[in-house]
Amino acid sequence: MGRMLAPAAAFYMLVGALVLVNTAAIGTAMLQRRRQNLEVAELLDAVVSIGQGRFDTDVDKDRFRHRPEARKVFAELAARVQQRVDDMREAAHFDALTGLCNRAHFQKRVEPYISALPNKQPAALFFIDLDGFKTINDTLGHLVGDSLLRAAADRLELAVRRDTSQAFQHGSFELLARLGGDEFVFFMANPEVTSMAPRIASRIVRALGEPFEIGAHSLCIGASVGIAQSPQDGSDYAALLRAADAAMYNAKHSGRGRFALFDASLDEEARASAVLEQELRDAASRGNFELYYQPLYDLRTRSFDMAEALIRWPHPSRGLLLPRHFMHLADRTGMVPTIGEWVIGEAVMRIAEFERSGQPLQVSINISPTHLERIDFISTVKSALTRWSVPPHLLQIEVTEEVALRDPELAADRLRRLSDLGVTIAIDDFGTGYSNLALLTALPISRLKIDKALLKDLTVKPEARVLVQTIISMANSLGLHTVAEGVETEAQIDLLSAMGCDLVQGFLTARPMKLKHLREMIGDSTRRRPRVNLTSAA
Repeated sequence: MGRMLAPAAAFYMLVGALVLVNTAAIGTAMLQRRRQNLEVAELLDAVVSIGQGRFDTDVDKDRFRHRPEARKVFAELAARVQQRVDDMREAAHFDALTGLCNRAHFQKRVEPYISALPNKQPAALFFIDLDGFKTINDTLGHLVGDSLLRAAADRLELAVRRDTSQAFQHGSFELLARLGGDEFVFFMANPEVTSMAPRIASRIVRALGEPFEIGAHSLCIGASVGIAQSPQDGSDYAALLRAADAAMYNAKHSGRGRFALFDASLDEEARASAVLEQELRDAASRGNFELYYQPLYDLRTRSFDMAEALIRWPHPSRGLLLPRHFMHLADRTGMVPTIGEWVIGEAVMRIAEFERSGQPLQVSINISPTHLERIDFISTVKSALTRWSVPPHLLQIEVTEEVALRDPELAADRLRRLSDLGVTIAIDDFGTGYSNLALLTALPISRLKIDKALLKDLTVKPEARVLVQTIISMANSLGLHTVAEGVETEAQIDLLSAMGCDLVQGFLTARPMKLKHLREMIGDSTRRRPRVNLTSAA
């Protein structure tokens, strides 16, 4: 019995053995966990090192000597992060589309240079804006637009460096950049900048005025260039850029495709223009415009059955502004389509009101080339007609010869699609532009509006009467109706009636008026004839 263990002793020995075995297992697990934690910490340290820009994987040789797969992963990770950082650095300095210096880097380079210029060291900043680019981008798409911008950037580089390559061999400075969109800038500092700047600007205008062959398209744009010089036009970057921008807008207002030097008076004009632009944007976003209507008098029915809608801007401080006071700004800043859509919607809604009241009235609206060329123009017109359930023939679209000739194929397509809807088409200001007679058969025209300039001497010059009579007779033979614009005397009406003109429009018969006055005129049968002598001329 003494050789045999008591049951209790055996039990405790077994428990002790199990405890020892378990303790050893726990110790082994803790050791493994500690080792894993150490490896995780080392991995995190490596990630932090890479994040801090230390891409040399040799640093990690000792750390991961027992983990070659980890070294491989981190080498790949380091390479990718380094490439990403390099790409970010590249993006921070250069424009991705054209490869030129970008806005931020241009300012970073030029700003301190201008500040460090000696007082007598001349420099010039060129502000270059492409003419007509937005229309091409909107009508042909962004892919064509991007290709055009790249081609324009290439020509700009040749234009500025061809003239400055020899002049910049003695430590002078030059830099070309794309600010964004279709705007570019060029800075040059050189003792001969006063004589060189106009020559370079002329070269830029000529280079960008040549047609661009983009795919199957031959595109003509051009450029407007403004030049500001330091120190007289601005002693810091912001002032010089603002002055060059003002000079560029002056060039654009003067007819585009040209350059202009900054003048002190332009700065105030630029400030006023900026204020007006913001006010116009607010008005366009809210539809804060008003349509006035000028009735057209039918010489045959002796009635007012049609009116032309004319946009007005009730400015809060400047009073009622006519289109000539703000539409050029709308065109320059890309607001024409927004304003045009408002005009279409408002005019069609008023047509519907007259139709419901039992007094059908055809309303004519003017369409700019920018709006006509937009891809969504037809759908905008169709949507308005559908929304207000308006018979399409009660809407007339007026375009000028210039609009039709700007892109004949596009104009013919858009106008034909409008005509297919039932909309009436008229050529406005006929006789003073190109007077391309081919338009009369190539486009689905229903009316010719004879420009008022041809009527000025109608009663005093025989040759003026012959010209107007020829236009009316030609239109009649083609089945077109004629409208004489700017009629101001009874004698003019007498002659036009005898010549076979269909309608007249002018201050003599009716001035542009508010909607409520138009309703009164159309509704009062006693006022459906102007107080003029309508006897036929001998």
